[in-house]
Amino acid sequence: MKKDYENTMPYDDGWKKKTGPLGFRMCNDYLFRAFLQRDEESLKALISSFLQITPEAIGEVTVTNPIILGEEISDKELHLDVRVVTQTGQLFNLEMQLTNHKGWIERSVLYACRCYDSAGHGDHYDEIPGVWQISFCDFCLFEAQPFFYSDFMLICTKDINVIYSDKLKISNVDLTNIGLATEEDIRFGRKKWAQLFKAQTWEELIMLAEKDKTIDRAVSSAWQLTEDERIYEQIR
Repeated sequence: MKKDYENTMPYDDGWKKKTGPLGFRMCNDYLFRAFLQRDEESLKALISSFLQITPEAIGEVTVTNPIILGEEISDKELHLDVRVVTQTGQLFNLEMQLTNHKGWIERSVLYACRCYDSAGHGDHYDEIPGVWQISFCDFCLFEAQPFFYSDFMLICTKDINVIYSDKLKISNVDLTNIGLATEEDIRFGRKKWAQLFKAQTWEELIMLAEKDKTIDRAVSSAWQLTEDERIYEQIR
């Protein structure tokens, strides 16, 4: 699939001289979409933390719903998800959700189903690529059973070891329960991404970047975008 948007960002460490509170939130949904759209290296690193493979093993990735950064967003485009297809045909829908709107679970299922409904006339059903909906939520989805990261699929209610289909997968990352991250979450990098999105000061970002070059690059990309007045206005 041909890319019709710029998806590379040079590295710039000018942000490492900054101190104090951030003038923006890394979990801002517009910034989330903007820097993943513009920085393919960070996008691949984020996806690989869920696939539990190296970014190099993913191959090429393409954002299928790019926006023109800096232009005003219309009401119809306020759903700022990032739809991605990998070289192998795997579909991802990445979402940042800050507010616990009524019906969020149903809405996340709807978004995943819309991505999955991509079959054309004459296509074989068993060849339709699977969809993985990944939501970063700044609220607790299940307060009675809080978790940091969890996967959901269609399963048999009598035997949880039997999966009806793995073509539709929904994952949730709870940014309010980072402390519940498991060793697996830490090993594959999901915790560090959550810490990045929750950071509120430059000192926090610098500390995270010192421990991980992937986060270092991600902060560089996001910071450069915020230096563009048109993009910052959309973020604000």
